[in-house]
Amino acid sequence: MEILEHFHLSVLVPIKIFGIDISITNLTLYMFIAAVVFLALFILLALNPKTAPGKRQVVIELLLNFIKRNMIYNMIGKKEGKRWIPLIAGIFVFVLANNLIGLIPGAYTPTANPVVPATLAVIVFLIVQITNLVKHGIKGLVRTLAPASVPAWMYVIVVPIEGISLIAKPFSLFIRLMANMLAGHTVIFVFYGLILYFKSYFLAIPIVPFALIMNLFELFVSAIQAYIFAVLAAMYIGEAVKPKH
Repeated sequence: MEILEHFHLSVLVPIKIFGIDISITNLTLYMFIAAVVFLALFILLALNPKTAPGKRQVVIELLLNFIKRNMIYNMIGKKEGKRWIPLIAGIFVFVLANNLIGLIPGAYTPTANPVVPATLAVIVFLIVQITNLVKHGIKGLVRTLAPASVPAWMYVIVVPIEGISLIAKPFSLFIRLMANMLAGHTVIFVFYGLILYFKSYFLAIPIVPFALIMNLFELFVSAIQAYIFAVLAAMYIGEAVKPKH
């Protein structure tokens, strides 16, 4: 048994349409399971809303207020931020769900696969650029690379730096999420793998408690990484709505 077998992408239901491979993989399966479970949970919590909220309603309201106040309003502003609540809340919940699903023994972690965080990062990048274009036109996009406050003769230095910064933003979103989820889960599976490799029950005595502690720590990391991804997405959108240059 390979220690990192947990991260292998495997085809569960092979599907090809006109030569295009749209097979259902373990990544696809657990990504949809995570989304469905969290969606069902939120629907259950939000059922029959009342003026005087009960325990279930309080939970969903606290979560929404946390997302609005700590992620969106702080980064985009209250007036402009209201329209971005569905997007940022959706990103936060989706990333959190896909981080947590991997903590179930035998489950696949979608956010540890480069495809998922890279796709989310590209979506955020495109939304930021489109928002900048819609709000400020071509001039706004140009000013992203060539700030008006910088003398024209310095553009030869500033434009490449700003271009690198532009590309670095989605890359940082992608690499931070993937690396953290991959690293944490790898440590846990490596320690479990030591027990199987050495076939020693004595090793299990210190390793199992440590692995359980790491699992609890991964709960914290999963929430923090979802929060960071959503906050940075909101910050980049905020910069597009109200550019610094």
